Amino acid sequence: MESLLNIPSFYLWLLLLLVLVLRYVLVAGIPYLWLYVLGKNKYKTLKLQNEIPERKQIFSEIKYSFFTLCIYSSGIWLFLYWLKHGYTSNYAEIGEFGWPYFVLSVFLMIIIHDMYSYWIHRLIHHKLLFKYVHLLHHKFKNPSPWSAFAFHPFESLLTLGIIPVVMFLIPWHNLALIIFITIIIAYDTFVHLGYDIKQLKVFKWQNTPKDHDVHHRNSKYNFGLYFTYWDRLMGTYLDD
Repeated sequence: MESLLNIPSFYLWLLLLLVLVLRYVLVAGIPYLWLYVLGKNKYKTLKLQNEIPERKQIFSEIKYSFFTLCIYSSGIWLFLYWLKHGYTSNYAEIGEFGWPYFVLSVFLMIIIHDMYSYWIHRLIHHKLLFKYVHLLHHKFKNPSPWSAFAFHPFESLLTLGIIPVVMFLIPWHNLALIIFITIIIAYDTFVHLGYDIKQLKVFKWQNTPKDHDVHHRNSKYNFGLYFTYWDRLMGTYLDD
């Protein structure tokens, strides 16, 4: 991490963008290749919507996701600046808090993010914001893995906001934050798979591609990211 902080600003931004793009291509590209290309016929019965997204839609999803990743890399550059100057709750050695807390901190990040994501999602569905901000994402009514980060720039900033919340709210280790960011990318892609793969549902209140597909078709329901308990508590859960 120390060596990263010494890289000139522009090159650091480019490096961060490259890492984010590579993660996105791998995490979205592998399931897309598996389900939409190689297994198109094999997994046809698992497709949540009958149609396969057209190439034009896929290109659009990738384009907007790339813009989002540009914003994310800028944000991470700023967060590294804060880290360098000791503004956050970061700790250097895992031994300071021990391995049990290290593992717990990742789960805390997920729990905090799930609450943050639910209420931010509800916010951008407000009539004053939906048309100008979140409608862009909902244009992809039949989502694919590539649509996971196809956001309006303002929504990209809002979704990025979870990182400083975590950085200032709880003690965190660099590796824990890296794991958390990887989970964000993986799970956001997972719920946009567009296929109902029941074997990947581990527990009852887990949010699934089926749950999120309902949201893309009926935007009044299923706002959660990782779990469905906020939707169930607030009466916005629909099991279609």
